[in-house]
Amino acid sequence: MSDLITAIDVGTTKICTFIADQTPEGRLRLLGAGLARSQGMRKGVVINVAAATQSLTESIERAEHDANVTIRNAYVGIVGGHISSHNGTGAVAIPRGRSITRHDVDRALDAARAIPIPSDREIIHTIARSFTVDEQEGIQVPIGMHGYRLEVNAHIITGAATAISNLMKCIESNNIGIDEMVLQPLASGEAVLTEEEKQSGVAVADIGGGTTDIAIFLGGSVWHTIVLDIGGDNLTRDLAVGMQTPFEAAEMLKLRYGHCLPERIAADEVVSAPAFGDAPTQAVFRRDIAEILQARSEEILVMIQREIKRSGYDGLLPAGVVLTGGTAQLQGMKDLGRQIFRMPVRIGVPASIGNVQKQWLTPAFATGVGLLLWGQKIGPADPQRKTTGLSSGLRVWLRGLLPG
Repeated sequence: MSDLITAIDVGTTKICTFIADQTPEGRLRLLGAGLARSQGMRKGVVINVAAATQSLTESIERAEHDANVTIRNAYVGIVGGHISSHNGTGAVAIPRGRSITRHDVDRALDAARAIPIPSDREIIHTIARSFTVDEQEGIQVPIGMHGYRLEVNAHIITGAATAISNLMKCIESNNIGIDEMVLQPLASGEAVLTEEEKQSGVAVADIGGGTTDIAIFLGGSVWHTIVLDIGGDNLTRDLAVGMQTPFEAAEMLKLRYGHCLPERIAADEVVSAPAFGDAPTQAVFRRDIAEILQARSEEILVMIQREIKRSGYDGLLPAGVVLTGGTAQLQGMKDLGRQIFRMPVRIGVPASIGNVQKQWLTPAFATGVGLLLWGQKIGPADPQRKTTGLSSGLRVWLRGLLPG
């Protein structure tokens, strides 16, 4: 099949593969999905190539079996503390003041990318925030305008070359080419944010197992991104220590009985938890579980708040903060976020698209769904093409924003 769109969300705790195509009406149709537990990953980064490759193989094979197809190319999410970003500009002259073309936009973005970066880093995305034509600022679509000078204000995202190469190696070991590596909070934003939120000003925070990934949108474009080395696994570890229970049991307690606001839990409510030693189980107060989870949840939300303030855009976010990712599903997270951020907060759930089943339309799978939407903007992959290099993100921006 030549019109497949494949998304691979490589996370710290899980790897999810989605295979879709498009109906004649342009709606996504999910053909298959594969979920596998992550191995060989730490905080979004490959630390064991063989183990990570095996986990990817399990996820991919399950999706292929479900869809009865063979994957050749995929959009791959990337994240990790090695990610960094900054804003830059690029300018080009327009001969004889003629109408600006896509080629001119290409040249301006290439100029913005022509910055000195260390040899151990790679550019992942170069995303246009706005354009200036001569002295007219704040232009979103410059094509067709007349001018003598075109300048782009761009958001440039880079990553460690070794981390990128190791992830590419795991993907390509499964005989799959990479259409594009996409920063995970950008993909999540595609799934859970509305266009009005992006235009007005909003921050999306994807709280995953190993990292918390933040992207700030203004005027329809991303203006700031950051990845924090803290996530849901930190809550689980705290619970395992505090409850003196194995990690897997602590994860079960978090998911089944967890809450961010202890005051909403009855003081005498008791639950059973696995224990170390001779005793198979132990009785613990559910409020004690909530107190442990509240402390770490507050820490994560305060770190998000601090990063939003550090960006300088905290006063420009009328749409507030959208929390997504698996940890955002913890009971009380939205209300705790409102207490800390003192701005609108909602839990980001992927919008219903095509025939995607409800089980995948949860915050935990926001990145995977977003990668499908990202790929849909560009168009289905050519099965004969085996891309192995990185994309600047330019094609996505052009297809999604520019006319024609």
